[in-house]
Amino acid sequence: MDEGARRGLVSCAGSARGAAPLAALGIAAAASALGLVGGCASQEKLRNQELTELLAWLPGRYESGVQADSSARRSLQPPPERIALIIAKVYTPRLGRHVLFAQETAADDPRRVMSERMLSFRVDDRRGILETVYAFKDPLRWRDGQEHLEVFTGVVAEDVLTVPGCELAWKKAGEQFTATRDQKLCRDAGGNAVRSAELTPDTLVLGEYRFRKTR
Repeated sequence: MDEGARRGLVSCAGSARGAAPLAALGIAAAASALGLVGGCASQEKLRNQELTELLAWLPGRYESGVQADSSARRSLQPPPERIALIIAKVYTPRLGRHVLFAQETAADDPRRVMSERMLSFRVDDRRGILETVYAFKDPLRWRDGQEHLEVFTGVVAEDVLTVPGCELAWKKAGEQFTATRDQKLCRDAGGNAVRSAELTPDTLVLGEYRFRKTR
């Protein structure tokens, strides 16, 4: 810390004139610590505001048809299968304060369910907004849960599986959120696990799939 900054800190903490050198340094250190606490509180407030916005954007119904049609025009390969995605807010206190249910189906046949997941969000002091993805041990039990959201109140830790260290870390830049996994921490997520994501108010990108919100 330069001399001018130290004098400013001493000034904020009260006059140190006439105090012993160590006492003056103690006052400066205390003022600096208070500044750090204030800065940390502001950062936490910002992260919580961003989490609130993220949770407002995510829920809804999506379809990946736009991306599939675009891919088909660029390639001779068969286009990716069109997927419908539903994301709904749920109350599942045993998995966290902020939890969503997500279900993927074939866009042309909602009876063909491809995946069901629980998504839990929290603010971490070091890494920002973290999303933990849970898979169900018994997916059939929770199928089409978006039609009966009250069932998720009873979900407990024993009903789901997750891989520690494979959380998605979300950050906001401008009018977009992006998320990535820390590959140093996540070693056993499996080949189909989403490694990155992007979110705007009307689109969601999960790996190679781009979903457009339909409602």
